[in-house]
Amino acid sequence: MNVDIKAELQSEHGRFIIGFALAVLVLYSTYYVLRDELSVIRMGTAAILGFLLPLIGMETSVAGEIVTTCGLSLKIIDECTAVFSIIVYASAIIAYPTSIRNKVIGFFPGILILYTLDIIRLIVLAIVGVNSPGAFEFVHVYLWQTTFIIFVVITFLIWLRVVVGREENVGQR
Repeated sequence: MNVDIKAELQSEHGRFIIGFALAVLVLYSTYYVLRDELSVIRMGTAAILGFLLPLIGMETSVAGEIVTTCGLSLKIIDECTAVFSIIVYASAIIAYPTSIRNKVIGFFPGILILYTLDIIRLIVLAIVGVNSPGAFEFVHVYLWQTTFIIFVVITFLIWLRVVVGREENVGQR
């Protein structure tokens, strides 16, 4: 099989992959440069979790980035905020060849969806950590990591179908 790599990179798929990789690089680099200034994201996530857990009957206190509930302490680090998943999702939106309007339509709702799913993930982790500490590591490291990758892909595919696909279908009429 003879593959012309230059032609493949110049194809629409190749441009998407290169654009995606560049967007990921720029967004990750920007996040790391601003990481200390963006501690508000970690503390905001902790505050939201500290607000929601008592609503389901879990006595909770928050001190900065530390959430303590029913004897379980959770430190909210960058990976707990969905920021990295959002960077991957945003990079795919940025790289995809469609109008700026479609990108904006997908960008903000997608971020909101992923952040909301992350808050749900944290609530489930708190419940598991309190009620089944032995399962916490598996649920945290394996189950939710894999599930969140799937969430990012599904959110992107929904955007493609609902927003980009709708525009393409309207243009074909």
